[in-house]
Amino acid sequence: MEKDQPQPQAEPPPPPPPPQLPPRSYTLTASSISYTKSTTISSYKWLFKSCTTTTQPTYILRNISFTAHPSQILAIVGPSGAGKSTLLDILSARTSPTHGSLLLNSSPLNPSTFRKLSAYVPQHDASLPLLTVSETFTFAARLLLPNKTLIPSTVNSLLSDLRLSHLANTRLISGLSGGERRRVSIGLALLHDPAVLLLDEPTSGLDSGSAYNVISTLKSICESRNRTVVVSIHQPSYRILSEIDGILLLCKGCVIHHGSVESLENYLISKELCIPPQLNALEFAMEIINDLTPCNKGVVIIGNEGANYCSNYHEDNDNNIDNNEIKYRSCRLHEILTLHWRFWIIIFRTRQLLLTNTLEALIVGVVLGM
Repeated sequence: MEKDQPQPQAEPPPPPPPPQLPPRSYTLTASSISYTKSTTISSYKWLFKSCTTTTQPTYILRNISFTAHPSQILAIVGPSGAGKSTLLDILSARTSPTHGSLLLNSSPLNPSTFRKLSAYVPQHDASLPLLTVSETFTFAARLLLPNKTLIPSTVNSLLSDLRLSHLANTRLISGLSGGERRRVSIGLALLHDPAVLLLDEPTSGLDSGSAYNVISTLKSICESRNRTVVVSIHQPSYRILSEIDGILLLCKGCVIHHGSVESLENYLISKELCIPPQLNALEFAMEIINDLTPCNKGVVIIGNEGANYCSNYHEDNDNNIDNNEIKYRSCRLHEILTLHWRFWIIIFRTRQLLLTNTLEALIVGVVLGM
């Protein structure tokens, strides 16, 4: 009589995947920010008497308050000399304000930590022109990303988000328009996936079509990654305004208006000002900006979606910043090898310059050795 064969035990079902948490986001708040520049005036009196100096502070920014929410673009708008670049330097923790404070999710902002989880894009591009778009992103990723296996997928995803996939093998020195080079600069800032992105006049020097493409790309990234974006812009067009969630209108370092374009229009109407049909509310406000009264209302919340998002995840984000999510490559040898590799790629792509420098070194050596 055959023995009963033991029945194989069924394997337990795999555990369910962990719930996908929303990406960590941050709300940036400026409270009564002021910045002064001291002007020292020397006054000389009679001989053998002491020299006195008087310091007269000049206000570059005065009592600036606003809030920038995740998934929204806040545009700092104003004429030249309004203090837009100075305010961005303060927001990026490159300059300390004279008065006031910066808050990140209602907690005091730590400048050192904030520089790691944010990115600042200056007005002028600083990319190496002899590298291709893909090489530019790859070398920067080797210096920033802690896991080298993620570099190809990160670069490809970034090329797709910035609409630069068809230009991946194109050198920056040729074949790229001004708007495309500006998107490359933005891509370098996005490599470590910053929670807060600050840009100093990203549309400066671009035609209307290229400027709109840059802002629309920022809007897409802002919404898809739930990031907080703050840009300074001189005078946006009507199409660009349609992509912007809120504006901070400055004049001579003071806040004229903080809110949406619609609220600016209501503000002008309340002042009994008639907006011409050929101009939008912001263009008209820029023309009469010297006649408008600075706003002293303090922090104004713009938009409902950002406020709802902030309230939903405020409890998770209100604590101190999680330093475990801020990781970079720290091996000095790896950085030296990466930069050395990039240097020789650039040298070999300038063969005439390499040959000239070599011959120059040989000739100078022979002449000095005689």
